[in-house]
Amino acid sequence: MLRELRIENFALIDQLQVKLGPGLIALTGETGAGKSIIVDALNAALGERITSDFIRTGADRAQVEAVFDLSDAPAAAERAKAVGLEADGEIVLSRTIASGRSYYRLNGESSTMADLRAIGEHLADIHGQHEHQSLIHERHHRDFLDSFGGPDHRALIDRYREAWDELREARARRQQIATDERTRAQRLDLLRFQVREIDEARLEPDEDERLVAERERLMHYEKLRDGIVEAYAALEGEGESGAIELLRLAQHNAEELAEIDAQLGQLASDLVEAVGRAEDAARAMRSYLEAMEEDPERIDEVEARLNTIAGLKRKYGDSVREILEHRDQAQAEIDALESAEQSAEELERRIAKLERQAGEHAERLSESRRELAGRLAERVEAELRPLGMERARFAVQVEADADDDGLPDAEGRRWAADAGGIDRVRFMLSANPGEELRPLSAVASGGELSRVMLTFKSINAAGSRVPTIVFDEVDANIGGRTALAVAEKLVAVSAHAQVLCITHLPQIACHADRQIQVTKRVEGERTVIDVDELTEEERVREIARMMGESDTAQAAREHAAEMLRNAETTRARVRAGTQPRTA
Repeated sequence: MLRELRIENFALIDQLQVKLGPGLIALTGETGAGKSIIVDALNAALGERITSDFIRTGADRAQVEAVFDLSDAPAAAERAKAVGLEADGEIVLSRTIASGRSYYRLNGESSTMADLRAIGEHLADIHGQHEHQSLIHERHHRDFLDSFGGPDHRALIDRYREAWDELREARARRQQIATDERTRAQRLDLLRFQVREIDEARLEPDEDERLVAERERLMHYEKLRDGIVEAYAALEGEGESGAIELLRLAQHNAEELAEIDAQLGQLASDLVEAVGRAEDAARAMRSYLEAMEEDPERIDEVEARLNTIAGLKRKYGDSVREILEHRDQAQAEIDALESAEQSAEELERRIAKLERQAGEHAERLSESRRELAGRLAERVEAELRPLGMERARFAVQVEADADDDGLPDAEGRRWAADAGGIDRVRFMLSANPGEELRPLSAVASGGELSRVMLTFKSINAAGSRVPTIVFDEVDANIGGRTALAVAEKLVAVSAHAQVLCITHLPQIACHADRQIQVTKRVEGERTVIDVDELTEEERVREIARMMGESDTAQAAREHAAEMLRNAETTRARVRAGTQPRTA
Protein backbone atom coordinates (compact mmCIF):
# COMPACT_ATOMS: atom_id res chain seq x y z
CA MET A 1 0.00 0.00 0.00
CA LEU A 2 1.19 3.49 -0.84
CA ARG A 3 1.59 5.35 2.44
CA GLU A 4 3.08 8.63 1.32
CA LEU A 5 4.15 10.50 -1.81
CA ARG A 6 6.69 13.33 -1.58
CA ILE A 7 7.18 15.58 -4.58
CA GLU A 8 9.59 18.46 -5.11
CA ASN A 9 10.05 20.72 -8.17
CA PHE A 10 8.05 18.37 -10.40
CA ALA A 11 6.09 20.07 -13.22
CA LEU A 12 3.92 22.72 -11.49
CA ILE A 13 4.52 21.26 -8.03
CA ASP A 14 6.94 23.20 -5.85
CA GLN A 15 6.85 20.99 -2.76
CA LEU A 16 4.13 18.53 -1.82
CA GLN A 17 3.58 15.73 0.66
CA VAL A 18 0.56 13.44 0.20
CA LYS A 19 -0.28 10.94 2.94
CA LEU A 20 -2.57 8.06 1.99
CA GLY A 21 -4.39 5.16 3.60
CA PRO A 22 -6.30 2.00 2.66
CA GLY A 23 -9.54 1.67 0.74
CA LEU A 24 -10.85 3.90 -2.05
CA ILE A 25 -9.31 7.36 -2.23
CA ALA A 26 -10.74 10.00 -4.58
CA LEU A 27 -8.59 12.84 -5.92
CA THR A 28 -10.81 15.70 -7.02
CA GLY A 29 -10.45 19.30 -8.13
CA GLU A 30 -11.03 21.62 -11.04
CA THR A 31 -9.84 20.63 -14.50
CA GLY A 32 -6.18 21.58 -14.83
CA ALA A 33 -5.61 21.71 -11.08
CA GLY A 34 -2.75 19.21 -11.33
CA LYS A 35 -4.34 15.90 -10.35
CA SER A 36 -2.72 13.96 -13.18
CA ILE A 37 0.66 15.46 -12.32
CA ILE A 38 0.49 13.52 -9.06
CA VAL A 39 0.02 10.31 -11.05
CA ASP A 40 2.93 11.30 -13.32
CA ALA A 41 5.08 11.79 -10.21
CA LEU A 42 4.13 8.33 -8.87
CA ASN A 43 4.96 6.85 -12.27
CA ALA A 44 8.37 8.51 -12.09
CA ALA A 45 9.01 7.04 -8.62
CA LEU A 46 8.12 3.59 -9.96
CA GLY A 47 10.82 3.88 -12.63
CA GLU A 48 8.76 4.72 -15.69
CA ARG A 49 10.54 6.66 -18.41
CA ILE A 50 10.23 10.41 -18.00
CA THR A 51 12.03 13.43 -19.45
CA SER A 52 13.70 16.41 -17.84
CA ASP A 53 10.78 18.52 -19.13
CA PHE A 54 9.05 17.64 -15.85
CA ILE A 55 11.59 19.67 -13.86
CA ARG A 56 9.83 22.77 -12.52
CA THR A 57 10.81 25.97 -14.29
CA GLY A 58 13.69 27.63 -12.46
CA ALA A 59 14.82 24.44 -10.66
CA ASP A 60 17.84 22.34 -11.61
CA ARG A 61 16.32 19.03 -10.55
CA ALA A 62 13.09 17.34 -9.49
CA GLN A 63 12.69 14.69 -6.82
CA VAL A 64 9.96 12.17 -6.07
CA GLU A 65 9.73 9.69 -3.19
CA ALA A 66 7.07 7.00 -2.78
CA VAL A 67 6.78 5.22 0.58
CA PHE A 68 5.12 1.78 0.42
CA ASP A 69 4.02 -0.59 3.17
CA LEU A 70 5.31 -4.06 2.27
CA SER A 71 2.99 -6.00 4.56
CA ASP A 72 0.52 -6.47 1.69
CA ALA A 73 3.13 -6.77 -1.08
CA PRO A 74 4.96 -10.11 -0.65
CA ALA A 75 6.13 -10.18 -4.28
CA ALA A 76 7.74 -6.74 -3.92
CA ALA A 77 9.36 -7.77 -0.63
CA GLU A 78 10.76 -10.88 -2.29
CA ARG A 79 12.12 -8.85 -5.19
CA ALA A 80 13.69 -6.33 -2.81
CA LYS A 81 15.40 -9.19 -1.00
CA ALA A 82 16.65 -10.56 -4.33
CA VAL A 83 18.48 -7.29 -5.08
CA GLY A 84 20.07 -7.27 -1.62
CA LEU A 85 17.83 -4.63 -0.05
CA GLU A 86 17.08 -4.68 3.65
CA ALA A 87 13.40 -3.66 3.82
CA ASP A 88 11.86 -3.91 7.29
CA GLY A 89 8.17 -3.68 6.45
CA GLU A 90 8.60 -0.52 4.38
CA ILE A 91 10.30 0.53 1.19
CA VAL A 92 11.05 4.02 -0.13
CA LEU A 93 11.45 4.43 -3.89
CA SER A 94 13.29 7.67 -4.70
CA ARG A 95 14.09 9.29 -8.00
CA THR A 96 15.96 12.50 -8.73
CA ILE A 97 15.52 13.89 -12.24
CA ALA A 98 18.31 16.18 -13.38
CA SER A 99 19.04 17.57 -16.80
CA GLY A 100 19.92 14.64 -19.02
CA ARG A 101 19.61 11.79 -16.52
CA SER A 102 17.97 10.36 -13.40
CA TYR A 103 19.32 9.01 -10.11
CA TYR A 104 17.57 6.20 -8.25
CA ARG A 105 17.51 5.12 -4.59
CA LEU A 106 15.88 2.29 -2.66
CA ASN A 107 15.61 2.97 1.08
CA GLY A 108 18.30 5.62 0.69
CA GLU A 109 20.77 3.34 -1.10
CA SER A 110 21.85 4.04 -4.68
CA SER A 111 20.08 1.79 -7.16
CA THR A 112 19.28 1.37 -10.85
CA MET A 113 16.18 2.02 -12.91
CA ALA A 114 15.96 -1.71 -13.63
CA ASP A 115 15.80 -2.63 -9.92
CA LEU A 116 13.39 0.23 -9.19
CA ARG A 117 11.04 -0.92 -11.95
CA ALA A 118 11.37 -4.61 -11.00
CA ILE A 119 10.18 -3.80 -7.47
CA GLY A 120 7.72 -1.10 -8.52
CA GLU A 121 5.77 -3.40 -10.83
CA HIS A 122 4.81 -5.45 -7.75
CA LEU A 123 3.70 -2.35 -5.81
CA ALA A 124 1.36 -0.37 -8.04
CA ASP A 125 -0.69 -0.75 -11.22
CA ILE A 126 -1.48 2.60 -12.84
CA HIS A 127 -4.31 2.91 -15.32
CA GLY A 128 -3.61 6.25 -17.00
CA GLN A 129 -6.01 8.55 -18.78
CA HIS A 130 -5.40 6.91 -22.14
CA GLU A 131 -4.46 3.36 -21.13
CA HIS A 132 -7.84 2.09 -22.31
CA GLN A 133 -6.60 3.00 -25.78
CA SER A 134 -4.25 0.01 -25.56
CA LEU A 135 -7.38 -2.11 -26.08
CA ILE A 136 -7.51 -0.71 -29.62
CA HIS A 137 -4.23 -2.40 -30.49
CA GLU A 138 -4.78 -6.12 -30.98
CA ARG A 139 -1.12 -6.84 -30.34
CA HIS A 140 -1.93 -6.32 -26.63
CA HIS A 141 -4.96 -8.61 -26.54
CA ARG A 142 -3.00 -11.83 -26.02
CA ASP A 143 -1.26 -10.34 -22.98
CA PHE A 144 -4.62 -9.14 -21.61
CA LEU A 145 -6.03 -12.65 -22.01
CA ASP A 146 -3.00 -14.29 -20.36
CA SER A 147 -3.28 -11.94 -17.39
CA PHE A 148 -6.55 -13.67 -16.43
CA GLY A 149 -5.00 -17.12 -16.32
CA GLY A 150 -4.21 -18.86 -13.08
CA PRO A 151 -0.98 -20.56 -11.97
CA ASP A 152 -1.47 -23.53 -14.32
CA HIS A 153 -1.88 -21.23 -17.32
CA ARG A 154 1.16 -19.16 -16.35
CA ALA A 155 3.15 -22.38 -16.01
CA LEU A 156 2.23 -23.28 -19.61
CA ILE A 157 3.44 -19.85 -20.74
CA ASP A 158 6.74 -20.32 -18.90
CA ARG A 159 7.31 -23.79 -20.34
CA TYR A 160 6.58 -22.60 -23.87
CA ARG A 161 8.89 -19.60 -23.53
CA GLU A 162 11.71 -21.81 -22.29
CA ALA A 163 11.25 -24.09 -25.32
CA TRP A 164 11.00 -21.10 -27.68
CA ASP A 165 14.15 -19.48 -26.30
CA GLU A 166 16.09 -22.71 -26.75
CA LEU A 167 14.81 -23.06 -30.33
CA ARG A 168 15.58 -19.41 -31.10
CA GLU A 169 19.16 -19.82 -29.90
CA ALA A 170 19.59 -22.97 -32.03
CA ARG A 171 18.24 -21.21 -35.10
CA ALA A 172 20.57 -18.28 -34.50
CA ARG A 173 23.43 -20.75 -34.25
CA ARG A 174 22.43 -22.27 -37.60
CA GLN A 175 22.40 -18.82 -39.19
CA GLN A 176 25.82 -18.14 -37.73
CA ILE A 177 27.22 -21.37 -39.13
CA ALA A 178 25.74 -20.56 -42.52
CA THR A 179 27.85 -17.41 -42.75
CA ASP A 180 30.32 -17.47 -45.60
CA GLU A 181 33.49 -19.29 -44.51
CA ARG A 182 35.76 -16.57 -45.86
CA THR A 183 33.85 -13.90 -43.95
CA ARG A 184 34.01 -16.05 -40.82
CA ALA A 185 37.78 -16.51 -41.18
CA GLN A 186 38.30 -12.77 -41.67
CA ARG A 187 36.20 -12.04 -38.62
CA LEU A 188 38.16 -14.53 -36.54
CA ASP A 189 41.49 -12.96 -37.60
CA LEU A 190 40.27 -9.50 -36.60
CA LEU A 191 38.88 -10.66 -33.27
CA ARG A 192 42.03 -12.64 -32.39
CA PHE A 193 44.19 -9.61 -33.18
CA GLN A 194 42.03 -7.41 -30.94
CA VAL A 195 42.15 -9.88 -28.05
CA ARG A 196 45.91 -10.32 -28.44
CA GLU A 197 46.53 -6.56 -28.56
CA ILE A 198 44.48 -5.95 -25.43
CA ASP A 199 45.98 -8.92 -23.56
CA GLU A 200 49.54 -7.79 -24.37
CA ALA A 201 48.78 -4.41 -22.80
CA ARG A 202 48.07 -6.20 -19.47
CA LEU A 203 45.49 -3.60 -18.44
CA GLU A 204 44.04 -3.33 -14.96
CA PRO A 205 40.57 -1.91 -14.21
CA ASP A 206 40.72 1.88 -13.57
CA GLU A 207 44.46 1.86 -14.33
CA ASP A 208 44.13 5.02 -16.43
CA GLU A 209 42.63 6.95 -13.52
CA ARG A 210 45.41 5.83 -11.17
CA LEU A 211 48.10 6.77 -13.71
CA VAL A 212 46.65 10.24 -14.24
CA ALA A 213 46.70 10.79 -10.48
CA GLU A 214 50.30 9.53 -10.27
CA ARG A 215 51.35 11.81 -13.14
CA GLU A 216 49.93 14.80 -11.29
CA ARG A 217 51.94 13.91 -8.19
CA LEU A 218 55.15 13.46 -10.17
CA MET A 219 54.73 16.67 -12.16
CA HIS A 220 54.12 18.68 -9.00
CA TYR A 221 56.79 17.01 -6.90
CA GLU A 222 58.45 20.23 -5.69
CA LYS A 223 55.15 21.93 -4.84
CA LEU A 224 53.99 18.90 -2.86
CA ARG A 225 57.35 18.53 -1.09
CA ASP A 226 57.62 22.22 -0.16
CA GLY A 227 54.02 22.34 1.03
CA ILE A 228 54.40 19.29 3.23
CA VAL A 229 57.70 20.54 4.64
CA GLU A 230 56.13 23.88 5.51
CA ALA A 231 53.08 22.22 7.08
CA TYR A 232 55.28 19.81 9.06
CA ALA A 233 57.42 22.70 10.32
CA ALA A 234 54.29 24.53 11.43
CA LEU A 235 53.23 21.54 13.47
CA GLU A 236 56.58 20.56 14.99
CA GLY A 237 58.44 23.92 14.85
CA GLU A 238 61.60 24.53 16.84
CA GLY A 239 61.57 24.59 20.58
CA GLU A 240 58.18 25.73 21.78
CA SER A 241 57.08 27.46 18.55
CA GLY A 242 55.35 24.49 16.90
CA ALA A 243 51.59 24.07 16.90
CA ILE A 244 51.84 20.72 18.65
CA GLU A 245 53.87 22.13 21.53
CA LEU A 246 51.47 25.03 21.88
CA LEU A 247 48.54 22.61 21.92
CA ARG A 248 50.29 20.59 24.64
CA LEU A 249 50.71 23.78 26.67
CA ALA A 250 47.02 24.58 26.23
CA GLN A 251 46.15 21.02 27.23
CA HIS A 252 48.30 21.23 30.36
CA ASN A 253 46.71 24.54 31.41
CA ALA A 254 43.20 23.23 30.77
CA GLU A 255 43.84 20.10 32.84
CA GLU A 256 45.08 22.20 35.76
CA LEU A 257 42.10 24.54 35.50
CA ALA A 258 39.69 21.59 35.29
CA GLU A 259 40.79 20.60 38.79
CA ILE A 260 39.39 23.94 39.91
CA ASP A 261 36.31 24.07 37.66
CA ALA A 262 34.95 20.70 36.46
CA GLN A 263 33.15 22.44 33.62
CA LEU A 264 36.55 22.75 31.90
CA GLY A 265 36.96 18.96 31.86
CA GLN A 266 35.46 18.59 28.40
CA LEU A 267 37.74 21.36 27.13
CA ALA A 268 40.75 19.48 28.46
CA SER A 269 39.53 16.27 26.79
CA ASP A 270 39.06 18.10 23.50
CA LEU A 271 42.61 19.42 23.68
CA VAL A 272 43.96 15.92 24.41
CA GLU A 273 42.20 14.74 21.23
CA ALA A 274 43.51 17.76 19.30
CA VAL A 275 47.08 17.01 20.37
CA GLY A 276 46.69 13.39 19.32
CA ARG A 277 45.33 14.32 15.94
CA ALA A 278 48.05 16.89 15.35
CA GLU A 279 50.69 14.29 16.25
CA ASP A 280 49.06 11.78 13.87
CA ALA A 281 49.09 14.41 11.13
CA ALA A 282 52.75 15.17 11.75
CA ARG A 283 53.68 11.48 11.58
CA ALA A 284 51.71 11.10 8.36
CA MET A 285 53.51 14.10 6.84
CA ARG A 286 56.88 12.72 7.88
CA SER A 287 56.06 9.35 6.31
CA TYR A 288 54.85 11.08 3.15
CA LEU A 289 58.10 13.07 2.93
CA GLU A 290 60.26 10.00 3.52
CA ALA A 291 58.40 8.13 0.77
CA MET A 292 58.66 10.99 -1.74
CA GLU A 293 61.19 10.51 -4.45
CA GLU A 294 61.74 12.68 -7.47
CA ASP A 295 61.81 10.33 -10.44
CA PRO A 296 61.90 11.98 -13.90
CA GLU A 297 62.19 8.56 -15.53
CA ARG A 298 58.95 7.44 -13.85
CA ILE A 299 57.16 10.40 -15.42
CA ASP A 300 58.27 9.16 -18.84
CA GLU A 301 57.06 5.65 -18.00
CA VAL A 302 53.64 6.93 -16.89
CA GLU A 303 53.30 9.08 -20.01
CA ALA A 304 54.22 6.15 -22.23
CA ARG A 305 51.71 3.91 -20.46
CA LEU A 306 48.96 6.53 -20.79
CA ASN A 307 49.75 6.87 -24.50
CA THR A 308 49.38 3.10 -24.90
CA ILE A 309 46.03 3.18 -23.13
CA ALA A 310 44.92 6.19 -25.20
CA GLY A 311 45.66 4.24 -28.36
CA LEU A 312 43.51 1.35 -27.16
CA LYS A 313 40.73 3.76 -26.14
CA ARG A 314 40.57 5.12 -29.68
CA LYS A 315 39.82 1.61 -30.89
CA TYR A 316 37.88 -0.14 -28.17
CA GLY A 317 36.25 2.16 -25.62
CA ASP A 318 36.32 5.34 -23.57
CA SER A 319 37.80 3.71 -20.46
CA VAL A 320 39.95 0.77 -19.44
CA ARG A 321 36.84 -1.04 -18.21
CA GLU A 322 35.17 -0.63 -21.61
CA ILE A 323 38.34 -1.89 -23.34
CA LEU A 324 38.33 -5.00 -21.14
CA GLU A 325 34.60 -5.51 -21.78
CA HIS A 326 35.29 -5.33 -25.52
CA ARG A 327 38.01 -7.92 -25.08
CA ASP A 328 35.62 -10.31 -23.30
CA GLN A 329 32.93 -9.81 -25.95
CA ALA A 330 35.46 -10.44 -28.72
CA GLN A 331 36.64 -13.65 -26.99
CA ALA A 332 33.04 -14.82 -26.60
CA GLU A 333 32.45 -14.27 -30.31
CA ILE A 334 35.68 -16.15 -31.11
CA ASP A 335 34.49 -19.09 -29.01
CA ALA A 336 31.13 -19.06 -30.78
CA LEU A 337 32.68 -18.90 -34.26
CA GLU A 338 35.21 -21.63 -33.52
CA SER A 339 32.58 -23.95 -32.07
CA ALA A 340 30.39 -23.34 -35.12
CA GLU A 341 32.31 -26.05 -36.95
CA GLN A 342 29.96 -28.76 -35.71
CA SER A 343 28.10 -30.49 -38.50
CA ALA A 344 25.10 -28.76 -40.04
CA GLU A 345 23.24 -32.08 -40.12
CA GLU A 346 23.53 -32.53 -36.36
CA LEU A 347 22.26 -29.01 -35.74
CA GLU A 348 19.35 -29.48 -38.14
CA ARG A 349 18.30 -32.63 -36.27
CA ARG A 350 18.42 -30.75 -33.00
CA ILE A 351 16.38 -27.86 -34.41
CA ALA A 352 13.74 -30.28 -35.70
CA LYS A 353 13.48 -31.83 -32.24
CA LEU A 354 13.23 -28.41 -30.57
CA GLU A 355 10.54 -27.35 -33.05
CA ARG A 356 8.45 -30.40 -32.16
CA GLN A 357 8.87 -29.71 -28.45
CA ALA A 358 8.00 -26.01 -28.82
CA GLY A 359 5.03 -26.97 -31.04
CA GLU A 360 3.71 -29.34 -28.37
CA HIS A 361 3.97 -26.63 -25.69
CA ALA A 362 2.36 -24.09 -28.05
CA GLU A 363 -0.61 -26.43 -28.65
CA ARG A 364 -1.17 -26.94 -24.92
CA LEU A 365 -0.94 -23.19 -24.36
CA SER A 366 -3.36 -22.55 -27.21
CA GLU A 367 -5.88 -25.02 -25.75
CA SER A 368 -5.62 -23.25 -22.39
CA ARG A 369 -6.16 -19.86 -24.04
CA ARG A 370 -9.26 -21.07 -25.87
CA GLU A 371 -10.77 -22.37 -22.64
CA LEU A 372 -9.76 -19.17 -20.84
CA ALA A 373 -11.25 -17.07 -23.66
CA GLY A 374 -14.71 -18.57 -23.12
CA ARG A 375 -14.64 -18.00 -19.37
CA LEU A 376 -13.32 -14.44 -19.78
CA ALA A 377 -16.03 -13.55 -22.31
CA GLU A 378 -18.77 -14.72 -19.94
CA ARG A 379 -17.25 -12.83 -17.02
CA VAL A 380 -16.76 -9.60 -18.97
CA GLU A 381 -20.36 -9.63 -20.22
CA ALA A 382 -21.62 -10.10 -16.66
CA GLU A 383 -19.42 -7.32 -15.33
CA LEU A 384 -20.44 -4.91 -18.12
CA ARG A 385 -24.17 -5.15 -17.43
CA PRO A 386 -24.21 -2.91 -14.35
CA LEU A 387 -21.96 -0.42 -16.18
CA GLY A 388 -24.65 0.69 -18.61
CA MET A 389 -23.92 -2.03 -21.19
CA GLU A 390 -26.73 -4.43 -20.21
CA ARG A 391 -27.07 -6.11 -23.61
CA ALA A 392 -23.45 -5.96 -24.73
CA ARG A 393 -21.90 -9.13 -26.08
CA PHE A 394 -18.18 -9.81 -25.71
CA ALA A 395 -16.09 -12.55 -27.31
CA VAL A 396 -12.44 -13.51 -27.48
CA GLN A 397 -11.14 -14.93 -30.75
CA VAL A 398 -8.08 -17.18 -30.55
CA GLU A 399 -6.72 -17.99 -34.01
CA ALA A 400 -3.46 -19.05 -35.66
CA ASP A 401 -1.93 -18.29 -39.05
CA ALA A 402 -0.39 -20.99 -41.28
CA ASP A 403 3.31 -20.57 -41.94
CA ASP A 404 5.63 -23.04 -43.66
CA ASP A 405 8.48 -21.91 -41.40
CA GLY A 406 6.41 -21.97 -38.21
CA LEU A 407 5.97 -24.50 -35.42
CA PRO A 408 4.46 -27.92 -36.22
CA ASP A 409 1.36 -29.32 -34.52
CA ALA A 410 0.54 -32.96 -33.91
CA GLU A 411 -0.83 -33.31 -37.46
CA GLY A 412 2.23 -31.80 -39.10
CA ARG A 413 0.69 -28.45 -39.96
CA ARG A 414 2.87 -25.43 -39.25
CA TRP A 415 1.75 -22.19 -37.62
CA ALA A 416 3.35 -18.75 -37.34
CA ALA A 417 4.89 -18.35 -33.90
CA ASP A 418 6.72 -15.87 -31.72
CA ALA A 419 7.85 -15.67 -28.10
CA GLY A 420 4.20 -15.66 -26.97
CA GLY A 421 3.01 -18.71 -28.88
CA ILE A 422 1.09 -19.40 -32.07
CA ASP A 423 -2.10 -17.60 -31.08
CA ARG A 424 -3.47 -14.35 -32.46
CA VAL A 425 -6.01 -12.99 -29.96
CA ARG A 426 -8.71 -10.48 -30.81
CA PHE A 427 -11.40 -9.01 -28.55
CA MET A 428 -14.84 -8.69 -30.18
CA LEU A 429 -17.72 -6.52 -28.98
CA SER A 430 -21.35 -5.89 -29.81
CA ALA A 431 -22.25 -2.88 -27.70
CA ASN A 432 -25.89 -2.68 -28.76
CA PRO A 433 -28.68 -5.17 -29.53
CA GLY A 434 -28.90 -6.23 -33.16
CA GLU A 435 -25.25 -5.48 -33.92
CA GLU A 436 -22.92 -8.29 -34.89
CA LEU A 437 -19.70 -8.92 -33.02
CA ARG A 438 -16.92 -6.81 -34.48
CA PRO A 439 -13.34 -6.04 -33.43
CA LEU A 440 -13.34 -4.00 -30.22
CA SER A 441 -11.18 -1.31 -31.81
CA ALA A 442 -13.73 -0.76 -34.59
CA VAL A 443 -16.92 -0.42 -32.55
CA ALA A 444 -16.12 0.87 -29.04
CA SER A 445 -16.30 4.51 -28.01
CA GLY A 446 -13.87 6.02 -25.52
CA GLY A 447 -16.38 5.55 -22.70
CA GLU A 448 -17.00 1.92 -23.65
CA LEU A 449 -13.27 1.23 -23.82
CA SER A 450 -12.87 2.75 -20.36
CA ARG A 451 -15.60 0.50 -18.99
CA VAL A 452 -14.09 -2.60 -20.58
CA MET A 453 -10.71 -1.71 -19.08
CA LEU A 454 -12.31 -1.12 -15.65
CA THR A 455 -13.94 -4.52 -15.97
CA PHE A 456 -10.57 -6.13 -16.69
CA LYS A 457 -9.01 -4.39 -13.68
CA SER A 458 -11.91 -5.43 -11.48
CA ILE A 459 -11.69 -9.08 -12.51
CA ASN A 460 -7.94 -9.07 -11.98
CA ALA A 461 -7.97 -7.26 -8.64
CA ALA A 462 -9.03 -10.18 -6.42
CA GLY A 463 -6.17 -12.35 -7.64
CA SER A 464 -3.67 -9.55 -8.02
CA ARG A 465 -0.62 -9.33 -5.79
CA VAL A 466 -0.28 -5.59 -6.53
CA PRO A 467 -1.55 -3.69 -3.44
CA THR A 468 -2.15 -0.29 -5.09
CA ILE A 469 -4.22 0.43 -8.21
CA VAL A 470 -4.52 3.93 -9.68
CA PHE A 471 -7.29 5.01 -12.05
CA ASP A 472 -6.70 8.34 -13.77
CA GLU A 473 -10.11 9.58 -14.96
CA VAL A 474 -11.58 6.14 -15.63
CA ASP A 475 -14.94 7.93 -15.58
CA ALA A 476 -14.31 9.66 -18.90
CA ASN A 477 -17.38 9.79 -21.15
CA ILE A 478 -19.81 8.30 -18.61
CA GLY A 479 -22.39 9.73 -16.24
CA GLY A 480 -25.74 9.20 -14.57
CA ARG A 481 -26.58 5.73 -13.30
CA THR A 482 -23.58 4.30 -15.12
CA ALA A 483 -21.35 6.48 -12.93
CA LEU A 484 -22.96 4.93 -9.83
CA ALA A 485 -22.26 1.45 -11.19
CA VAL A 486 -18.63 2.42 -11.89
CA ALA A 487 -18.37 3.74 -8.34
CA GLU A 488 -19.59 0.41 -6.94
CA LYS A 489 -17.09 -1.39 -9.16
CA LEU A 490 -14.27 0.75 -7.75
CA VAL A 491 -15.47 0.03 -4.20
CA ALA A 492 -15.39 -3.69 -5.02
CA VAL A 493 -11.83 -3.39 -6.33
CA SER A 494 -10.83 -1.49 -3.16
CA ALA A 495 -11.85 -4.51 -1.08
CA HIS A 496 -8.73 -6.24 -2.40
CA ALA A 497 -6.36 -3.31 -2.96
CA GLN A 498 -5.77 0.34 -2.18
CA VAL A 499 -7.45 2.29 -5.01
CA LEU A 500 -6.61 5.87 -5.98
CA CYS A 501 -9.07 7.39 -8.41
CA ILE A 502 -8.88 10.78 -10.10
CA THR A 503 -12.45 11.74 -10.90
CA HIS A 504 -14.66 14.64 -11.91
CA LEU A 505 -17.91 12.81 -11.06
CA PRO A 506 -19.58 13.42 -7.68
CA GLN A 507 -21.25 9.98 -7.93
CA ILE A 508 -17.80 8.38 -7.75
CA ALA A 509 -16.11 10.81 -5.34
CA CYS A 510 -18.79 10.39 -2.67
CA HIS A 511 -18.15 6.61 -2.57
CA ALA A 512 -14.52 7.09 -1.54
CA ASP A 513 -13.34 6.28 1.98
CA ARG A 514 -11.22 9.43 1.83
CA GLN A 515 -11.30 12.41 -0.50
CA ILE A 516 -8.28 14.51 -1.38
CA GLN A 517 -8.73 17.86 -3.11
CA VAL A 518 -6.12 19.24 -5.49
CA THR A 519 -6.14 23.00 -6.05
CA LYS A 520 -4.01 25.39 -8.05
CA ARG A 521 -3.25 28.96 -7.05
CA VAL A 522 -0.87 31.75 -8.01
CA GLU A 523 1.60 32.91 -5.39
CA GLY A 524 3.55 35.93 -6.55
CA GLU A 525 4.35 35.08 -10.14
CA ARG A 526 4.50 31.30 -9.63
CA THR A 527 1.82 28.64 -9.83
CA VAL A 528 1.49 26.47 -6.71
CA ILE A 529 -0.43 23.20 -6.33
CA ASP A 530 -1.94 22.28 -2.95
CA VAL A 531 -3.26 18.89 -1.82
CA ASP A 532 -5.57 18.61 1.19
CA GLU A 533 -7.49 15.70 2.69
CA LEU A 534 -11.05 16.89 3.20
CA THR A 535 -13.05 16.71 6.40
CA GLU A 536 -16.65 15.54 6.24
CA GLU A 537 -17.90 19.13 6.05
CA GLU A 538 -15.37 19.99 3.37
CA ARG A 539 -16.40 16.92 1.40
CA VAL A 540 -20.00 18.15 1.40
CA ARG A 541 -18.89 21.46 -0.12
CA GLU A 542 -16.63 19.75 -2.69
CA ILE A 543 -19.33 17.28 -3.76
CA ALA A 544 -21.74 20.22 -4.17
CA ARG A 545 -19.18 22.00 -6.35
CA MET A 546 -18.68 18.86 -8.45
CA MET A 547 -22.46 18.76 -9.05
CA GLY A 548 -22.17 22.21 -10.56
CA GLU A 549 -23.96 23.85 -7.67
CA SER A 550 -22.86 26.62 -5.35
CA ASP A 551 -21.12 25.08 -2.37
CA THR A 552 -22.87 27.66 -0.18
CA ALA A 553 -26.41 26.81 -1.36
CA GLN A 554 -28.25 24.99 1.40
CA ALA A 555 -30.15 22.69 -0.99
CA ALA A 556 -26.96 21.67 -2.79
CA ARG A 557 -25.19 20.94 0.47
CA GLU A 558 -28.09 18.86 1.76
CA HIS A 559 -28.10 16.89 -1.50
CA ALA A 560 -24.33 16.34 -1.26
CA ALA A 561 -24.63 15.21 2.37
CA GLU A 562 -27.34 12.74 1.41
CA MET A 563 -25.17 11.38 -1.41
CA LEU A 564 -22.33 10.80 1.06
CA ARG A 565 -24.63 8.99 3.50
CA ASN A 566 -26.04 6.75 0.78
CA ALA A 567 -22.53 6.05 -0.52
CA GLU A 568 -21.42 4.93 2.95
CA THR A 569 -24.25 2.38 2.99
CA THR A 570 -23.30 1.22 -0.51
CA ARG A 571 -19.65 0.73 0.49
CA ALA A 572 -20.66 -1.48 3.40
CA ARG A 573 -23.01 -3.52 1.20
CA VAL A 574 -20.54 -4.04 -1.63
CA ARG A 575 -17.67 -4.97 0.67
CA ALA A 576 -19.90 -7.39 2.52
CA GLY A 577 -20.23 -9.30 -0.73
CA THR A 578 -23.60 -8.07 -1.96
CA GLN A 579 -23.78 -7.92 -5.75
CA PRO A 580 -23.83 -4.35 -7.11
CA ARG A 581 -27.27 -3.22 -8.24
CA THR A 582 -28.02 -3.19 -11.93
CA ALA A 583 -28.18 0.10 -13.76
